[in-house]
Amino acid sequence: MGFFMHARFSALLFVLLPAIWPVAAQTPLDTTVVLPGVTVTAARSQTPTTTAPVRVTVLGPEAIAATGARSVADLLEARAGLFVKRYGDGGLATLSLRGTGAAQTLVLVDGHRIADPQLGQLDLNLLPTILLDGVEVMHGAGSALYGTDGLGGVVNLRTVRPGPTPRARLAGGLGAYGERQGSLLLSGSRGRFSATAAAEYSAADGDFPYVNEALFPPREVRRRNADRARRALYATLGHRGDTHRTCLAAWINDAEQGLPGLASASPRDERQWDTNLRLWADHERRRRGRTLRLGGLVQHSRLRYVHPGLQIDDTGRTLLASAEAEVQALAGRRWLLAGGLAGGFGQAAHPNLAEQARDGHAGAFVHGTGHYDRLRLYPALRLDVYAAAQGPLRRAVSPRLGLNLQPSPALPLYLKAGAGRSFRIPTFNDRFWQPGGNPDLRPEHGWTVDAGLMAGTPAVQAEVTAFATRITDQIVWEPTRQGFWSPANVQRVRTRGLEASLRADRPLAPWLALGGHAFYTLTDARDRSAPDTPAYDQPLRYVPRHQLKAGAGLRLGPLRLDLLARYIGRRYLTTDGRQALDPLRALDGRLRLRLPMGPATATLALSVYNLTDQHLEIIKGYPLPPRHARLQLTLDAGGR
Repeated sequence: MGFFMHARFSALLFVLLPAIWPVAAQTPLDTTVVLPGVTVTAARSQTPTTTAPVRVTVLGPEAIAATGARSVADLLEARAGLFVKRYGDGGLATLSLRGTGAAQTLVLVDGHRIADPQLGQLDLNLLPTILLDGVEVMHGAGSALYGTDGLGGVVNLRTVRPGPTPRARLAGGLGAYGERQGSLLLSGSRGRFSATAAAEYSAADGDFPYVNEALFPPREVRRRNADRARRALYATLGHRGDTHRTCLAAWINDAEQGLPGLASASPRDERQWDTNLRLWADHERRRRGRTLRLGGLVQHSRLRYVHPGLQIDDTGRTLLASAEAEVQALAGRRWLLAGGLAGGFGQAAHPNLAEQARDGHAGAFVHGTGHYDRLRLYPALRLDVYAAAQGPLRRAVSPRLGLNLQPSPALPLYLKAGAGRSFRIPTFNDRFWQPGGNPDLRPEHGWTVDAGLMAGTPAVQAEVTAFATRITDQIVWEPTRQGFWSPANVQRVRTRGLEASLRADRPLAPWLALGGHAFYTLTDARDRSAPDTPAYDQPLRYVPRHQLKAGAGLRLGPLRLDLLARYIGRRYLTTDGRQALDPLRALDGRLRLRLPMGPATATLALSVYNLTDQHLEIIKGYPLPPRHARLQLTLDAGGR
């Protein structure tokens, strides 16, 4: 039976991929990494993805629309070359890039870090796409440019900015298991000023059916205590002068959700409330060949957890503040050099944290881009210093060197290679949790080398990347003789892998176009800590060795059909590699009808998830819904 299921899914993938083939340059169907795509993450300045020193995936507005993604978790799960660890439908969703953990990949919003300093990670389900214009995923060492947490890479969320003409977008949707959603976005400009405002509300009951194998005999039951409600508000105010531009932004998230726990256990009526307030500002001034950039962010987070059975009602609060100044200037005809200073402060308050859960941070960095005919060099160096209320002063030096070579000016072929060192500072939980926190923890460190080849035109693009990473002093929580757990720098991890992607579009007529994409990752991440233990040289838990994401799109006049397929290989459950979840195969479809309505455009979209009605489980004990649908109507007036 498993063979036939695998064969059927492979046949579906085979049907999806014929749309991907080289063609002449035409207007693409999908804006994912459209050449000449531009990234601001790979070199801290606008750089074409073709000439960047590392692999960068850019997901634009059409990629968001094609997937119907409601959150950053949905978008990255469908289109990016990384693994999203999803604890059920609507539950915690974190990312793993090149085999790293959730706290080892840096997440930015408009270049500002937003990870919680206590937990060191983000729930990607709490980041809505309503306020996004795009997402950039930079693969590989990122600490030389951005500091801590850049072991696996960097994910940069680009927020919506006003266009030259006013715009209004109203959307609403209904789906299975009590899902409902509504959003409004307004933007416009007048003279030198511009503004954007967005609001979204979403909720779901989450009471989908599943088979509880723990019952005897196993029978179908409904998920309980899986309801959720989320609200988001976003606003910006901008000013543009002849030589400068300034932007102020605010983003408020508020969420309440039940925590259903393992599907085999009885619901315990646990609940969680998350509130996040983020304020940030950016200023850029250009004068006489130099560019000055100033920026800063303040983030306040509140998390309340209630467990009636254990009589727990705990609330944790964190404060994060950061600021940065950078000067960029031309040095002769070949080099663009930049340098700057960064600083920050973080603190946390929780019933289980020591009172001294706070630290300060200062950093200095230099980086550059050198042009030598068809060769581009990207050196970078950064020094970060952390001082906590308890524990020693911690320093981290992060160098990186990357290059991009076009062998022949007649061929759109680019060789990318680089090496860099990255680090992760321990979280407040690691250092200050009571009992067990360890203020003397050292930062995690890692070296990454990668090399790849990229070829393409505006209509077709292919890229292959090989990489290797070694991480030392990785923090692991272990049991103690006193009966509690405590973290220590004990683990060494070696990761080797391959990333291959392909995207193509083929217009057949003014009213007809085909498109397709595929992203395959091979990740071999192994524990190299202690040769005398069963875990030595075994795959890391929940790091799939193989992962494939593929899709095809058809545009037929006002109709657009998108199919998205995912394959996730075995996920090991134990450190000794003896238990694993079977591979996961999923197929989703989305049909959109766009109709003009005077000055506005109406889009009616029908999304069907898990088309083949498979049992889906990314994390053991946290099932995903069976086949289900969602209907959405969007009214869009004005320009972008």
